[in-house]
Amino acid sequence: MSSETEVSVVIPNYNCLQTLPRAIESIRMQGVPVEIIVVDDGSSDGSRKWLAQQSDVKLLLTERTGASQARNHGIEHCSNEWVAFLDADDSWLENKLSQQLSLHQHNPELVCSFTDYMHMTELGQPIIGCFDYWPRFRKQLSPEPVSVFPSFTPLLYAENVVGTSTVMVKKQILVEVGGFDPDLKSASDWDLWLKVAEEGGVGVLNLNLCHYTSDRADAISRDHNKRLNAMKLILNKHRAKVSKHPAALLAGYLRWVTGKAEYNRLKKAYLISACQELAVLCLQPSKQRVKAAGRDILNILS
Repeated sequence: MSSETEVSVVIPNYNCLQTLPRAIESIRMQGVPVEIIVVDDGSSDGSRKWLAQQSDVKLLLTERTGASQARNHGIEHCSNEWVAFLDADDSWLENKLSQQLSLHQHNPELVCSFTDYMHMTELGQPIIGCFDYWPRFRKQLSPEPVSVFPSFTPLLYAENVVGTSTVMVKKQILVEVGGFDPDLKSASDWDLWLKVAEEGGVGVLNLNLCHYTSDRADAISRDHNKRLNAMKLILNKHRAKVSKHPAALLAGYLRWVTGKAEYNRLKKAYLISACQELAVLCLQPSKQRVKAAGRDILNILS
C-alpha cells in the first residue's frame, strides 16, 4: 500500500468529551495518513476547548444543526478521495482503515465498503456482533473475509446492516447523491447508503473492526416512533429500486412491522405486539420471531 494513500475521517460531535479522545486515538493508531475532521455541533462540555488543542484535528463549528448536517459540513471540507465516518462515542480497531484501503485497491470498481462491528455497552462490555444479529445477511457473505456485491441495494433494503462508523466511501459519490438527508429525523444513514449502493459495487469485510456503543441514553434510535416514521418514508422512497426483488421488498416492510411490535412492547401492548410478531413469523420464519412472540404471549398470560 502506498504511503501516499489518504483518507478523510469525519466525526460529528455533541457533548461527547468523555468518549471523543478514545475515538480520535483509534484513528491515530490506524497507521495510514489521515485527515481528521471533527464537526462540533454546539457542545457545552469542553469539547471545543479540547479539540482546539489537538494539532492534527481540523475543527469545524456548527450550532445544533443535527448529525446529518454536521456530517455534510464535514464532507464539504474533506481533501481526499475517500471519506470514512466515525461517531464520537465509537472507536475503531487496529488496521481497520488499511484493510479497507486494500480492499478498494484490489477492487477499484467499488464505490463503498463497510465492516462488521461489535455492539458494546456504555461500560465497554460486548453484546453482539452486527452480522450475527442479521443471520440472513451473514449467509450471503463469502467464506473469505472479503465479499464483493456488484448489486447491493436489495440486501440493504431488506436489512440495514451498515454501521456508519465502519463505512469508507468515495467523496465524489457522496456529493453526487446529496449526502445525508437532514429532513429525515432518524435513519438518514440507511437512506444515504441506499443512494450510494445505486452508484456502484459495495465491498464487505466480514471482520469486527469497530466498537459501537449501542445503549447510549440519548441515542436517536431510542425514539422509536421517530425511527419507525423514518423507516416507512425510506422504504417507500426506495421501493422502486427493488421492485424486481419481491423477497427484499417484503423483508424491508416486515422489518418495519417488527419495529412496530417492539414499540408496542415498550408500551406493554403485548396483544398487539404478539399479533404483529406472529404475522411476520408466518411470512418470514425465524427463531428471533418465535422467541419474541413467545415472550409476548407469556406477558399476556401473566
